[in-house]
Amino acid sequence: MPNEESSTRDTRRTPRARRDIRERMSRAVLADWHTLDDQDIAIFSIRNPDGSSFPEFEVGQYTQLAFWDQSTSDPRPRQLSIASSPLDLSHLEFYVILVRDSLDDGSNTPGIFTGTLWKHKPGDEILYLPRPAGRFTLSRTDQPEVVCIATGTGLAPFVSMARAAWHRYKETGTIHRRLTIVHGVSYANQLGYRNELETMAADPDFGLSYIPTVSRPDRDASYTELVSRGRANDLVRLYFGEEMSGRVEPQFAGALLGDLQNRLTPESAAVYLCGNPDMIADAKPILAANGYETEGRESQVITEDYW
Repeated sequence: MPNEESSTRDTRRTPRARRDIRERMSRAVLADWHTLDDQDIAIFSIRNPDGSSFPEFEVGQYTQLAFWDQSTSDPRPRQLSIASSPLDLSHLEFYVILVRDSLDDGSNTPGIFTGTLWKHKPGDEILYLPRPAGRFTLSRTDQPEVVCIATGTGLAPFVSMARAAWHRYKETGTIHRRLTIVHGVSYANQLGYRNELETMAADPDFGLSYIPTVSRPDRDASYTELVSRGRANDLVRLYFGEEMSGRVEPQFAGALLGDLQNRLTPESAAVYLCGNPDMIADAKPILAANGYETEGRESQVITEDYW
């Protein structure tokens, strides 16, 4: 749930002091750092300098990260969901986009945290809070079908869920729940973890259904019909017979719509929504209108803004 505050500031107000807790944070090092074909999206991991394990966490939780050299105007750590599996605590992995804050003159400047991250390289120091947190976890429901709908880097907690389930499946040959992952992006080169998720989905006994979708296929030279079309929330709209919200008519690739029809039912499914708040605000009432409980302890719709 990275939340980069805009660097623009109303000069008529006195700026608030930013609380600096970095002295209380633990030190780690960047172990790996690489961008996708889209250079504004990166996957990176951190390790403890002494090789020790990180604290235990649940899939769907986040930790907080910071750098000593991020701007003194805002030294706060940023919350990032963990993409690695809790069954391997030798490292923590994250999936991030380079935030660009708009300025009054129409230009933009890199966000405080991600702008600093993009200046670093493997081996550099990074700070983390050794207390994973968050309730975007599978323990929130006991439904046998878990349908995960993400936009952009909101995919991160679902990668953690898939990796943990894949690890157990490889060890025991069994699965406890079936996962469905819908991942919406603008262009196909923004589909992080695509190869890994396609490999998992290719094993029919594992039961993962992976549904990548692109909202600007007509402007995407790398788009193929193996990928669905339209916004993630418009695939939800299409599924329930609602009119689309975007300009691209939604379409499921191949037999994925039929696959989803066997999974997304109020009798058996919980729906996890993570990403753009507009996607969540659009999808949640549609699910409510189609028999899904969206409030209280019995909610079948669990959300996390990732903006």
